This record gives sequence, structure tokens and C-alpha cells, in this order.
Amino acid sequence: MVVSKRGDKVGDVLGEIRYSGEFDYEKVYLIIHNWFKKMQYEVVETYKHKMTGTGTEVELGIKANRKTSEFMRYDLEVELKTWNLVEVEAVIGGKKQKINKGRLLITISFNVVLDYSSKFDKSEWNRRLFNLIRFTLWRKKIIILWTGNLVAEAYGLHTQIKKALNMETAYSAW
Repeated sequence: MVVSKRGDKVGDVLGEIRYSGEFDYEKVYLIIHNWFKKMQYEVVETYKHKMTGTGTEVELGIKANRKTSEFMRYDLEVELKTWNLVEVEAVIGGKKQKINKGRLLITISFNVVLDYSSKFDKSEWNRRLFNLIRFTLWRKKIIILWTGNLVAEAYGLHTQIKKALNMETAYSAW
């Protein structure tokens, strides 16, 4: 786990999902989008699309945040990258459907942001008081409780994505 130099962020990369083969890109996207909507996150997306000789390359960045209090905010970032993406026909449930074939990399990272509205940056006294609270009194609560809750939520998303891809390890201890 990485703590920023100012001590106002605690976070890390949760993990990566690597997949190569046939999958439904739209289904994976909808799983992620609906999960953020269900968990009441505000979402901002970036999209890049490039055609190559071997298929399509797509980069989708999803940044989401949820304010948990006036003092703390949860940030999650999901990056989807695809290579050699082509559309193929497959028989699923006795019906022909168009799905995608290619390579997929999904990276999930998280941050717990403290004092996101900079209420404690208004004076030197407030900054020192905030540092005392965050580095001594709330240190364990920040790292274990708040960050632990966000990690558990992020693993829930991680598991949902793996289930959508029909991966053998589509389970989680969380």
C-alpha cells in the first residue's frame, strides 16, 4: 500500500486481469458500468480507438469516485486495453451471436483520499492538527478499516469481471 508524501492518499494497484480468446466486450463494459452505478460512484470515462492490420486496439479508462463523508472519498480506476480485437460469430445457447476475439488487459487501482475538499489547508494550525490526527490517532483506522472496505469493494468488481469472462478463477475471498 502506498501513502502519498502529504499523507492525504492511501492506495495501490489492486490487480490485473489478463485474458486472451473469445469474450463479449460490451458485456464486460456493462458489468463494470452497472457495478459503479449500483455502488453510487460518479464516473468519468476516456476512450481511444485505433485500427491496425491485426485488429482493433481499444483503451478505455474509467475513473470513479464516491464521497463517503465530508472528510474522505473513495477513488477507483479501471483501465481496459484490448489488442487484436476482431468480431467473430459464435453459437451461444443454440443461437449465433457476434462476440469479440482478442487480448484483454484490465487493471484496477484504488485510493482513499483524505480531506479531498482541502478544509484543513486553510491555515498552518489546521494543517498541523490534521497531520496529528491522520498520522497518530487515525493511522490504523485509515489503513485497516477504510482502505480495507475499499479493497473489499474493488475485489467485488474484480470477481464480477472474471465471472463475465468465464474464467476458472472467478471467485474471491472477499
